[in-house]
Formats: sequence, C-alpha cells, structure tokens
Amino acid sequence: MGSDRDGAVITPPDSPPRSGAETGDICAMSKSSSCGMPSITSADGLAIKGLKVPDVPPNTPASKEAILAASEETTVGRVPDGTVFSVPQTHDLIQTLFSPKEPKTLPEWITLGAMAFEISLFLFTNTPRGVFLCFFIFWRCMYNFGLGVLLSAQSRDRALVRWAKRIGLQSNPTKPRTWWAQFLVNQVKRKMSKDVQYNYETMPIEFNVWILYRGLVDVILVNDFTCYVLFAISFYQYPEGGHGLKDVLRYAGGVLMLLFNLWVKTDAHRVVKDFAWYWGDFFFLVDASLTFDGVFEMAPHPMYSVGYIGFYGTALIAQSYWVLFISLAAHAAQMAFLHWVENPHIDKTYNPPTQKTEKEDRELMGKYFRRDMTVFRNLDWFRSTDLQTITIAAYTVLAAILIGPIDGTWKLWFYVGQTLFWRVVHTYGLGAILYLQSNFRLWNRHFIKYGDSPREAFHHWKVIYNTTQLMTYVSFFICAIRLFVVPENVVYGTFLLRATLGVLFILLHLWIAISTFEVIGSSGWFYGDFFIDELRARSGPVYSGLYRYLDNPLLYTFSCWGVAMICGSPVLYAITLFGQVSNWLFLRYVEQPHMRRMYGSKIRREAGVERVLKSKVGELERNAKGAVEKMVKDLDLVDVLNRIKLVKRQGEQELRKVMGPEAWKEFVARARGRKGVRRVGTDVTPPESEEDDYIAEEDDGSTVGREGLRLRKKTSQDSQSSSSSHEDETATRQVAARGRRDANRNLPQAVERIIEELEDLVDQAKPRVRAMVGETTLKFAQLAKVGEELPVSRLPVHLYRLEFPFCATGSPVTFTLGQPITIEFVSVAEAMTSRDWIGLYPVTANPNSALTTTKSSGRWLFITGHAKTEWDIDGDVGTGRGISLVKKSNGKSWIGQTEVKFLPAHGDGITADAEDLHLVRGQLTFHNDQLPWRVGVYEARYHYEGKYGVVTASRAFEIVAEEFSWQEAESTEAEDDRIVDTLRRIVENCLDIDVVAGGRPLGVDDDILERVKVDGCLDGASYAKYKEEVAKRITYVTKQTFGIEFSWKVIGLVGTVGGLAKRISSARVALHPPPTVSDGKNL
Repeated sequence: MGSDRDGAVITPPDSPPRSGAETGDICAMSKSSSCGMPSITSADGLAIKGLKVPDVPPNTPASKEAILAASEETTVGRVPDGTVFSVPQTHDLIQTLFSPKEPKTLPEWITLGAMAFEISLFLFTNTPRGVFLCFFIFWRCMYNFGLGVLLSAQSRDRALVRWAKRIGLQSNPTKPRTWWAQFLVNQVKRKMSKDVQYNYETMPIEFNVWILYRGLVDVILVNDFTCYVLFAISFYQYPEGGHGLKDVLRYAGGVLMLLFNLWVKTDAHRVVKDFAWYWGDFFFLVDASLTFDGVFEMAPHPMYSVGYIGFYGTALIAQSYWVLFISLAAHAAQMAFLHWVENPHIDKTYNPPTQKTEKEDRELMGKYFRRDMTVFRNLDWFRSTDLQTITIAAYTVLAAILIGPIDGTWKLWFYVGQTLFWRVVHTYGLGAILYLQSNFRLWNRHFIKYGDSPREAFHHWKVIYNTTQLMTYVSFFICAIRLFVVPENVVYGTFLLRATLGVLFILLHLWIAISTFEVIGSSGWFYGDFFIDELRARSGPVYSGLYRYLDNPLLYTFSCWGVAMICGSPVLYAITLFGQVSNWLFLRYVEQPHMRRMYGSKIRREAGVERVLKSKVGELERNAKGAVEKMVKDLDLVDVLNRIKLVKRQGEQELRKVMGPEAWKEFVARARGRKGVRRVGTDVTPPESEEDDYIAEEDDGSTVGREGLRLRKKTSQDSQSSSSSHEDETATRQVAARGRRDANRNLPQAVERIIEELEDLVDQAKPRVRAMVGETTLKFAQLAKVGEELPVSRLPVHLYRLEFPFCATGSPVTFTLGQPITIEFVSVAEAMTSRDWIGLYPVTANPNSALTTTKSSGRWLFITGHAKTEWDIDGDVGTGRGISLVKKSNGKSWIGQTEVKFLPAHGDGITADAEDLHLVRGQLTFHNDQLPWRVGVYEARYHYEGKYGVVTASRAFEIVAEEFSWQEAESTEAEDDRIVDTLRRIVENCLDIDVVAGGRPLGVDDDILERVKVDGCLDGASYAKYKEEVAKRITYVTKQTFGIEFSWKVIGLVGTVGGLAKRISSARVALHPPPTVSDGKNL
C-alpha cells in the first residue's frame, strides 16, 4: 500500500538542507519542468524557501493565505494552474475506519461490509478455500491493474481531474451540480469533517479528487489484505505427526518476517506520510525534498521490495506451496506496478530532462569503449576477439558432451578441476594483474615497451577479462549439470522449495549484474580506472543505484548459490563457497586498497544497510541502558548495596570482639586459604583498628554511596571494554546475514529484466500487429456502422479541398526529406469543428478511401493548428462548432492558431449549394516530427470532428532525398567542404533548426545531440529515446543522400557535423577506392 518515492520525505519549507549524498531536490519545480508546476520564491514581501510564485496578482487573498500558512510550517501545495493552497490535515485509515465515533463515508461502509462478508464466509460457512484464493486474486488485480490504469491516466493527461470537472465537482460551479456530483461532494466533506478549517469550495479540485481517490484505495487495499490473510489461513497445513523443533523454528522465522514487514510499513509511513502513501503527487505537489532515511536506506523501493517479506513469512508459517507461489505472483505484480506506473511518473515529475549533456564524458567513453563484448552483449561474429571467446566456450561445452556423465572419479575431478581452474584464473590471476597494475603499472609498461598505447593495453585487458568471466560461469554450470540428479518425486521433500529459491537467486543475480552495469557502466565493469587515469571518476566513487545500499553488490555470487541449491550437491556447495571467499579476498586485497589510493577521503565509511543496522543496534543499546538505569533508580539498588556493606562491617566488628584478636586473625587466614566456589578472603577483610570501625559507623553513607556509584560505573566500563573486542565481529556477521536476507527479499525485482525482454519481442511484432489491427478496425467499422462515416455522409464533401499552395496545378508535387510541408485546406464554415484534423499517410496505408484505419504516428494537426489532445483544444478554442469558431483579431480571421480567409460563395472554381454556405481557406505547415521521414509517396487526409471518416484527400505527393554528386576530378578539400555543407543542411532539417526564421545555425564543431530540442512533457527515458530517434533519422537521410550506411550510435560517438563528415569521406574511400593508375605493362 502506498507510494514509494525511493526515499521521498516531505519536509516543511524551513527544514535544514541535507548533503548531496543524502538528498536530491525535487521541488521547487521550475516552469520548464516536465509537469509544468510553477514555483514560488516571494510574494507580497514574504519569501518561502523552495517555492516559486505563480503568475497571480500580488494581492490575491488565496496566495497570501497560503504563504502565511507556509510561514507557520503548514504544508503548502500547488496545482498545475499555479494555485497555491494550505494542505489540510488528513487522518490515518485505522483511526477512522474502526472507530465507532467517527462518521463514515460510503467507501468506508463498503470496506466494512466487504470485510464482514468475507470473514463471515470464512467463519460460518464451509466455503471452499479456492473461493478465498479467487477473492484475493480479484482484489490484487484491482490494486495493480485497476489503480495502475487510473494513476497512469492521471499522470499522463490528468484524466481523473478532467473527469471530475466534467461532472461538476469543481469549486463553485457555474451550473447546479447533479445529485450524483453533490453526493460525491458530500462524501468528501464527510471524510474531511474532522478538519474544522477545511472548506470544499475553497480547495483546488485536485485535492478534492485525491480525497475521493483515497476512498477507492482504502476499499481495495483493505480487502486485498483481508482476503490474503483468509486465503493463507485456509491453505494452512498442519504438520504431519505433530509439532516439533523444526516447526517451532519455522513459526519463529515466519513471525520475525512478519514483524520486520510491519516495521518496514510503519517506518515508511513515518517517512512519506499520507501524501505519498496515497500517491498524492499524481494530483498536486507540495514543498518537498528527497531524503534518504530509515528503511529507505536499506533497499531500493522498500515499499515494494522488502515491504512484502510478510508474504513469505506467511507462506513459511502456512507450510503451503500454494501460498508461496501465489505470494510470488502477487509480489511480481507489485513490481510490475512499480515499473509501469510509479517509475515513469517519478521520472517525469522529479527527474525532468535537461538540455545539457556530458559532452566530454561521451567523447571520453567513445575513445576507450566502442562495442566491447560484455558477457554475450555486443557479440559480433565478424570480430576476432569475440569469435575467440565463443570458440573457447563452445570447446568446453563440446568436451563436456563427449566426456559424458560422471561415472567415475576421474570425470568428477575433471569437471571440478575445470571449474576451479577458471575461478582461480579469473579471481586470483587477474587479481594479481590488477594489483601489479595498480601499484607498478605493470600491464601498461609491457605494452608501451613494444610500441602500443595504453588504449591498446586496456583493449586486450577487456577481452581477457570478459573471456575468463564468461568461462567461470560456463564451467560452473557444466559441473552443476553433471552433478545434478533428477529426484524421483519433485513435490515430495525439499526439492521444489530448493528449486524455487534457486531460480529466484539466479534471477536476483541477473538483476544485480544489470543494475550494477547501469550504474558503473563499461568503465567500472572492466576496472577502467586501474588502467586509464582519464576514466577515474572526477567527483569520487558513485553511490547511486544499488551502491547506495551496498558497497559491493557483486560480492555475493547469488546465481552460483541458486544453482547449488537446485542441485543439492555438497561438492557444488564447496565450489560456491570457494568462489565466495575468493571474491571477498579480491575485494579485500585488490579493489579496496586501489579505491583508497585513488579517492582517499571521498570514500564513505559505511553503506546504507550498514548505517541503518548500526543505528538500530545503537538505538536498542541506548534504550536498554536507559531502562536499566531507570530500574536501578526506581528500586534504589545503590542504597540497598550500601546498607548491605554497612551491616557486613558491623557483623565483622561484633565477631572480632567475641573471638578476640588472635582467633580472628587465625580465622581470616583460614578463610583466605580456602579453595572453593566462594573466596572468603576477598569478602571478609578485618579493619585495621577500632577507630576505623567507628569512622565507618559514623559515616552518613554519602561517601559509601559515591564509592558504590563509582564502583558501578567502573564495572559497567569494564563490561563494555570486555565486550568491545567482539562487537566488530558481531556487527560484521549481522551485516552479512542481513545482506543475505535483503537479497532474498529483493528477488522479484528481476522481473524487470523479463519485462524488458518482452517489450523487445513486442517491438519486433509491431508491423504485423499494426496491419492486423487496421484490417480488423476497418471490418468492424463497416459492419457495425459505428458512426465514422455517418457525419461525413451528411456533409457537402464536394466543397472540401486539400491543395499544395506552392505547387503548380497539374505538376508533380515533390518534397525533400525534412522539408516543411504546407497544405491549404478549404472547409465549410457552418460545418467545421475544432476537432477537424488533417493527417499524412502513405498512399498504400489505407485500403478504404472513406475511412482511415492506420495510425498517423504523430503526423497530424488539427485545423486550429494544434497537435494536442482534444481536451486541450477545448480549453484553448472552445467546444463550439461552425462559423462561431472564427475569431477576429487585428483585422484578420483566426481559427485557433490558423489564419483563415472567407471565400466567395461562387468563384475560384467553387460553387456553393443553395443554402449559400460560407467557405474558409487556411494553411497548415507540417514540420519536424509531424513529417514523414521515409522516402515514398504520400497523401493528406481531412477528417471530421476528431474521428476517422475521410472528408477529402489531397493528390499524391512524393518525398525524395537529394543525392550527393561524387566528382572524381574534384580535390579532396573541395569535396570535404561540399560534404560538410550538405550534411549541415541535413542535420539542421532533422533537428528542426530554421535558420531563416532566426534559429542559430549549426556549427561544424557543435554537438549534434545537444541541439535536440527538449519536449517539456518528456521524462528522462522518453527524452533519451527521442534522441535515439533523431539519430536514426540523421543516419537514414545520410544513407539516402551519400549512399553510406551508419549505425545510429555513430551520431553519439562522433558528436559533430565535422566528425561525421570525416567518417563519410573515409568510408567513401574505403568502400569505393579510386581506380589505380596503370603504367601500361598490364595492357
């Protein structure tokens, strides 16, 4: 339940700033941010830290009230239109749902009713347990799919808020609310009835819609939890033969996991509060900053990762594979919710893309890294080094096939020895090379000695490292296959559990490796800073991603442990343990000394998990010490001890008087020489004289009290010093154990990798799917008469026209790639709407001339000149239709952003009907992303009222590419100049740089991708994808113009027009060498 902001903490405006390692500022959001949230810096003489002032009059009461509230540490919220408001206090669900004194809303009554129904079925009927499984699946789908769809729609185009406006939930509506709208308003008021300052009519609609959405969330999440508990109890299996020690340990482990789950949820709620718990930032923003605190320092996305460890604790208690596998599926669905709903919104809201790129870093990476093979990534069968690595791996596999299964001792030692050999070579052999390179530059010296550069030395290292790493795992998996024995019964025994955990461990290792590579890149993966000083991180070690929680995520070979669990072979466990110890030794004696030498004080002292564990242990120690001191103070134990000592002295004095001095000394000597459990000599000490006795008797006890207190403190210090030698070892064991448990809880996050693979498959199937969808849409439209053609059939379609104003009538219409396309439309003023639109399509894309069945892929515009959603058009132009859409301004007629002119009823080749209709003519210009970026024959189609019925179509036009003329007699310098000039025009067209309109020309040394325009609505991933699309566009036009094909990645590597021109020139020479001059001997 709740939103996980990867450590998001909502703080008041005057909270002290945190260091860059602990915080990542979210708000205030600038006007250029992805969500368009305005911020406030000052208003009416008041300043608020972290806020920006919206464009409102300085004396607006609402603004003053919000600013004054912020000055009193009240949470300040802001909505996209610039409204600033004081966020009312909300209350916890448990306080309101189960309290009979609190007024209940309809969602709360529904929640209680559904819970009562489900619990009654469980307690008072013999309902099959599969019913409760179905209940849980239903509520889990409502959570992950239902809420996910709603939140995605709200994040994408604020669909929930727009729906609320449509039904009249906005404050002070112009029309009376319907009974349904008033009912929803009353539910919001009842929900907020505890806040006496809350007023529905003064709150922004975004806040009120959020309160309504909270009610839906409560219904789903409470019933999801209830049904899961009932499902787990119904599938509980009583141990055969009664409970034993194994069952007690199982219950204890399950209870500990449940308690940890409870702590994760409560600590997360303490951090994110109700605002982020209920996904509040999908509706409005508050003055906030990202803070890593508490459970958010232990694991990535703790609300979705370790926050579901209770599922597995429940499965452990229930002793049911049904509960285990259903819990795994539910957890996987939650991670999918995080991947497809939460993360895109977080990136769009808190990580907006910037125009600035790391040009120097990209050039540096392009210098030392190209398409290096990493495991199997970037495998190129035409590259000798890759072929060599694959040949070694194939030889090892072939040898294992020829040798066959293990049926003798020598075969066992062959497979084990082969595995140990590659482990020793990879960890100890390459570890020695890295150690010598770090201390003596041995590797670089060797290659420089024979005329090679450090770059060549590093290249050879990368090949060797990847080969040994790959062979380490290939040999291990071959050994595991030969040691694996198929069980007679898969379900009976522990095999199914071991296999499940083993597969999850393997997936966890894959996810850790991929996540680690995303953070450290090729440079860190191949230990680049050991070889190249330029590859050293300038700002110190990187502590993002998994490195925020662990210092060395790849220290633990989870995949090997997983395979060992599946096989259950002691030999394989021993090999895995050897590899784990080897990794630790490599880290201890090679990597850590190098890091300290390179970065010194920039290395942090402890990782997030270690810091949290130490803080919790210290907190427990302080609490225990305080409790003991309080108990000693309450019981007055020091005074009791002093009284006992005083009674003891008085008894010794009386005994000495009775026995006499000589007998007393003899008695004390015998007591000191006695050997036993209790040493009397240390307990009975005779006073020196009677005077000393009288002094002790006359003492008021204060001195004894002080001595006793000092004695107690000294004893405590001795106890602490005696245990200090064991604390480091204990803390290390705790961190390692907690790290393994954290890893077990993070297993389902490997599902993200599977999701990416599925997305690749979907991308490959897109062409065929699009064709099938188009044909199906056409058939349904023709059979069901859905209304696409009906409005068009009533229009005077013969009066509509699409023309090309700058092309002569009757001549072929041709445009070059990237050239803006201007289309002139003629429409009937009385029939046109603000949603009439024109799209560009290949002439063969739509088989039906009256209905469009193919997506335009962004190549369309409304006749108003907009290219937005219909809701935005309504807000800019209005929902009217007909001639009322035409507005007069500065003596001109406008429809939205399009200038139009009225045509005479008869003339210009147009004859109106008897109704004397008015005709308007306007022009639309398509450019950049609205253009087709493939050569071919296209047409423009006019569609009516935002639908797909075709009113009219233009004549066909062709998009061509200008061919570069290669001249054999031309000098190299002149040819290079022509290449640069042609290429500059191509790139400027692809980047939509209009020099004629005043745009800054693209320089020869300007970075191409830095000039890609940022769309304010794109998140980071979408912006990177868009730059990739622009690079593909450039390489396509380059191929059509120069006849030379490049990969789109070349654009990022060369970076500039000048660099790309040199590549084209050299490629031309390599692919088309000039003819050699014959000396006549071979004629």
